[in-house]
Amino acid sequence: MRSAFLALGLCLLLAPLGAAADCPATEQTARDARTDPLFRQLAASTSEDTGMRLASEIWQIWSTAPDTEAQKLLDLGVERIGWGEFGEAEKVLSRLITYCPDYPEGWNQRAFARFLARDYDGALADLDQTLALEPRHFGALAGRGLTLLSQGRQLPGYAEIRKAAALHPWLNERHLLPPEERL
Repeated sequence: MRSAFLALGLCLLLAPLGAAADCPATEQTARDARTDPLFRQLAASTSEDTGMRLASEIWQIWSTAPDTEAQKLLDLGVERIGWGEFGEAEKVLSRLITYCPDYPEGWNQRAFARFLARDYDGALADLDQTLALEPRHFGALAGRGLTLLSQGRQLPGYAEIRKAAALHPWLNERHLLPPEERL
């Protein structure tokens, strides 16, 4: 009996914190209901100030994690990126992805950490996952463009930036496009 309790205790000790089943489901339809009007306004915006404000509101929605634990991991990962600790950021954000695999911003931020660490293939894989979960993620599209450009793949890189700029016409990366294509 005692060995059964020890085995159970050992299993609980070794169990990963925050298994995927613990993360609340990310409601795409609820997120879309909040972002749809913002995307419409962004597409119709006639000033950069207005466009950037709307984009910031969209980012705020994307950056709100499904629960407190996920938010702590996201915030810590972003903080580590800011400190230039890309390997540590990747570890933290990998924990977030394991905990909440359907949360697009976890994938997007890990892609950013990998991009900054020059792991371009890893970044592209994470950006693909971000876009599978949130197809209108103009940050991930721009990130794909920047990553492809960093690999010397100009034509596909510009194509991704064009897609991002179609969603967010005031996107900073639009300035990377050839002069005749800039808004």
